[in-house]
Amino acid sequence: MNNSQQVLGTESIGKLLLKYSVPAIIGMMVNALYNVVDRMFIGNIPGVGPLAITGLGVTMPIMTIILAFGMLIGVGSATNISIKLGQKRKEEAESIIGNAISLSVIIGILITVIGILFSNSILKAFGASDATLVYAKAYISIILFGSVFNILGMMFNNIIRGDGNPKLSAIIMTVGCATNIVLDALFIFGFNMGIQGAAFATVISQA
Repeated sequence: MNNSQQVLGTESIGKLLLKYSVPAIIGMMVNALYNVVDRMFIGNIPGVGPLAITGLGVTMPIMTIILAFGMLIGVGSATNISIKLGQKRKEEAESIIGNAISLSVIIGILITVIGILFSNSILKAFGASDATLVYAKAYISIILFGSVFNILGMMFNNIIRGDGNPKLSAIIMTVGCATNIVLDALFIFGFNMGIQGAAFATVISQA
């Protein structure tokens, strides 16, 4: 058992709550910034900003669904891994990680296929109009192709926290968000890729 896992078994509950909750809160706030940053840049696209940002808003339920699956696998696997590590059953903990990776990839692929095939119907059900559908579809199509990276990223961050390293998890999410900011500016305004540039920036930074 390494030092971080030893601390989980010996440190006081109050100190552990503070040690783990603060980085987790910071990490979740940083993760929420992905969409906020995208909105800031997309809203400033000359000529189409208002329509594009409306299209982006329509995609939020789909992105929330992807995030929910990432949390589902991440929290469940991290909990079971922590229990196995506490029982000093390292091989079983490693097996759970393998299963979590496989499940993340499978669900990510299913979301991608279903989302792409029924994107028009789904987006219209969430409120897309004829004017905003083109922007919503341009953005979410790329996000859907990156579903595997999104789910894997959320899953691994939860596992890292469960393994006793919450600071590393928060740092990884912060670096990803910072990368998204830089790539948003580069793709949207540097390469004139518009709303698709924001989607590519999000997928790349999550990967």
